[in-house]
Amino acid sequence: MFSCTLFRLIPSPAYRTRRVALQLFGAKLDPTSRIRGGVDVSAPWNLTMERKSLIGEGAVIWAHAPILIGARTVISQYCFVSSARWKGNDPHQPEEPAELIFGEDIWVATESVVLGGQKIPNGVLIGARSTVIGPLEPWTIAIGHPATSRRDRPYKGLKV
Repeated sequence: MFSCTLFRLIPSPAYRTRRVALQLFGAKLDPTSRIRGGVDVSAPWNLTMERKSLIGEGAVIWAHAPILIGARTVISQYCFVSSARWKGNDPHQPEEPAELIFGEDIWVATESVVLGGQKIPNGVLIGARSTVIGPLEPWTIAIGHPATSRRDRPYKGLKV
């Protein structure tokens, strides 16, 4: 309820104000993390953001189970991130909570969908409008429906 009303009224950029508002509801956020305007976070007590991580404008974060966003990870604008898995064969319980862990140095591009029950490895670049439902290889570019690792990510810096 909070994310749909008061949280959306906080003007941009106001990163610190958004962090404090989410922390009041139990989110664990590094002081250098940033949350852009129009973000919808359900169950903020299940959200953890590490150093220099960012959630872009208009993203939707459904934290039914813990979501960890690693250092220097970017969830771009209008992405849908859910820590739930959908079970298509059970009409009475269509989803089950499942932890979602983003490693470090990840970029989830615009309008992508990432579903729970997995660990996204370090250095993955997820292409725009991709759907991540299974395992990916570290330091690769992943695209498609479902997203698969297509090629190595060109990065010359320190890979941790």
